[in-house]
Amino acid sequence: MSKQRHRSPWILLAAALATVAIVAAVVVWVVKPKGLPGIGNASGGSYTVGLTDRPSSLDIRTNDERAVERVLVGNVYETLLTHDYTENNSAIKANLVARFSQSDDGLHYSFYLRDGLTFADGEPLTAGSVVASLQAIITDDYVGKDTLGDVAKVANDNDTTFTIDLHKPNPSLLEALTGRAGIVYRTTDADADWTTQSHGSGPFTMAGADGDTITLERNDHYWGDAPAAARIDLKYYTDQKAMAADLTDGALDMALPTDADVAQQLDADSVLSVAHGMGTAKTLVAFNNAATSPFSDEQVRKLARTAIDAEGIAKSTPAAEAQLSGPISQLQPGYVDLDDLFPYDPEQALAMRSYFPAGYFEPFTLLTDAAHAALGTTVMAQLTAVGLPVSLEQVDAAELNERVERGDYTCALIDMDNPDDYVKFVDGSTMFNYQNGQAQDAWREAQAATDYATWRERLRDFDRVVSEDAASAWLYTGKAWVAARQGVWGVSPQLSDQRLGLARMSR
Repeated sequence: MSKQRHRSPWILLAAALATVAIVAAVVVWVVKPKGLPGIGNASGGSYTVGLTDRPSSLDIRTNDERAVERVLVGNVYETLLTHDYTENNSAIKANLVARFSQSDDGLHYSFYLRDGLTFADGEPLTAGSVVASLQAIITDDYVGKDTLGDVAKVANDNDTTFTIDLHKPNPSLLEALTGRAGIVYRTTDADADWTTQSHGSGPFTMAGADGDTITLERNDHYWGDAPAAARIDLKYYTDQKAMAADLTDGALDMALPTDADVAQQLDADSVLSVAHGMGTAKTLVAFNNAATSPFSDEQVRKLARTAIDAEGIAKSTPAAEAQLSGPISQLQPGYVDLDDLFPYDPEQALAMRSYFPAGYFEPFTLLTDAAHAALGTTVMAQLTAVGLPVSLEQVDAAELNERVERGDYTCALIDMDNPDDYVKFVDGSTMFNYQNGQAQDAWREAQAATDYATWRERLRDFDRVVSEDAASAWLYTGKAWVAARQGVWGVSPQLSDQRLGLARMSR
């Protein structure tokens, strides 16, 4: 006998719609000179954009690099769902899917597509297309498959409705459908050359990839508002200074520097406009919690966090967009503002240090690379000021990453740049050698949730527990920059190091 499911409408879309005004004012921060009108109909024109992270392959089905997602998702390929971003939050938003609902037990999802969707060649994008795409992702092991969870069945009732049934709840399924698992591929083109041709539904098509340039052209069959640009050439550089020079000289219309010094140099040029928003990189002082490390002691970790002026560092570091005080960054589900947990208080840190007897601490090093050497000097000075016998050890970036990954360090100044890298504070990874039963319980409760909202709330609990335990000393979330010639606008810097939206680029 089958059990009757009780479906409830998903309310997150309503919440997302309620934040449209905030999103427009805060998030969609475009490089636009004052007085320019908004985009109406497609205005045409060609643009050249400078970047530094050329993908090794443009087959987005199999290449898991962020570089390929950055330029193709949202431009050439589209996802079923997407995000609305506010200053300190993110919400699931409709995209190809207009609305959706789920059963109370979290095992059945129903999705309803927008009207009039098409692929780039004008063929209809239907619920059958979505089902075929999801089946290909699962069967052919495309990037993103693992995020779908334990799928029992995908099916379509008609051309506009499809369903996903799970063997067990996956509360992050909606999040997965904003990413690679949510891309709708034209599976009838499966035998084509995906490294040179595009098979999506986005506002652009991939017109070519030659040498250091990828060319996008307007999709004349696009189901939504036509993009303003007729053609965009993405030109890749190995030298950011050369890229900056080309932007200054007019060979580029826009560039996305990743180096703060280069961004500041461009910002000083009167013919350019430079905007910045939240990036994906999280900068922190990693603590090795192994038994042989002084940071295996919770009180030592808390002492160090109290001694480090994270707020001051975030305000004074050109690469910093905002202070960060936990493993989940501002625009990820589960973020909590924890900046008040360990305010900078050197007197309190000295008092905490006095609880440890003379000779308790043996000399240790703060590991860093050249890119963070100046910041490392600042952190070292703040720790030594409260009696911690630390010195700076500078190595190249490759050695830093390798040593931190295998746990061959005491503390280290590092960047973490993957959306789910906070899992390393759950699994006892050699990177941190950190284990906390309360954090693991919060994590398990999050994964056992039957809906997105509960999952996000339990992640917030996890974020707080890990930060309160001072598992590391988080400093800031980095900037993402967009620099453009005067009169060129329409590209938001917010998370532009992850998704570079070009549909509104105009002059």
